[in-house]
Amino acid sequence: MDKEGRERHSQSIQVTEMKRCHYVNHCPICNHLRKQQVHVQMTPYRQVLLDNGGRNILLTFTLRHFKSHRLVTLQEVLSESIKKLKESRPYSKQLFPSEHRLYTLTEYEISWSEEFGYAPHCHLQIGTTNPMPPDEIQTILSKEWRRIVSKVSPYKNFIPSYAKGVDVSENPSGEHSKDKDPYGLDAIKKLQKKSNRTMKERFRKKDSYSQIQMQSHVAEKTTSFTQFISVLKEIYTTTLKRFRSLFFNPNPHHHLFSQVTSQSK
Repeated sequence: MDKEGRERHSQSIQVTEMKRCHYVNHCPICNHLRKQQVHVQMTPYRQVLLDNGGRNILLTFTLRHFKSHRLVTLQEVLSESIKKLKESRPYSKQLFPSEHRLYTLTEYEISWSEEFGYAPHCHLQIGTTNPMPPDEIQTILSKEWRRIVSKVSPYKNFIPSYAKGVDVSENPSGEHSKDKDPYGLDAIKKLQKKSNRTMKERFRKKDSYSQIQMQSHVAEKTTSFTQFISVLKEIYTTTLKRFRSLFFNPNPHHHLFSQVTSQSK
């Protein structure tokens, strides 16, 4: 085993030893550690693929949703739709057949916003040697995703549009959502800062806010943060156990698989 391989192995052991309760769908600490472990496992496959002209493709699948939709129902529809998509002919035979697919990394996430509520979605990272352009892949998947969701979902308003249901992009780094704010914390912080500035400016002016008005204003602007906390609590208490967070599946039938395993020895 070379130096780089030993470092990856050491990182994997450290991540495993740090695990605590193992409820990755409920505990944010274990969820984070699980992600670290899986990405360490994926790295040598992705590197061998890129070194041999392959690509790491990121697919993001979403549902149309509103605040009134229950999180559990959204999760059930998303999980079942992803399962059927992987079994569909366009996905498994036309786009990512075994001879082109070195691995698949499946990751479920739940974001939330004050306007739309819960937004469960799924990321698929696929290591492939298929040279098909991303926009062509997206065209095929968008049509298939709408077809599958329309059959799985009990509600027609879950069916996404062609433009927003699927996003396809090349992702050489293997990272995503790193700089994003899935729970809307940045938006809440900006709202609070803007509110504080406005309040101070008005307070400086003559006959501006009274103390009671100021207290009312502060209470109104902090409501969104309180809602965010309540949403987090509900996420960690109602997330389905079968709504698996993250799992990695290498394909031993791909011709590059032997290169990865030989390097890790």
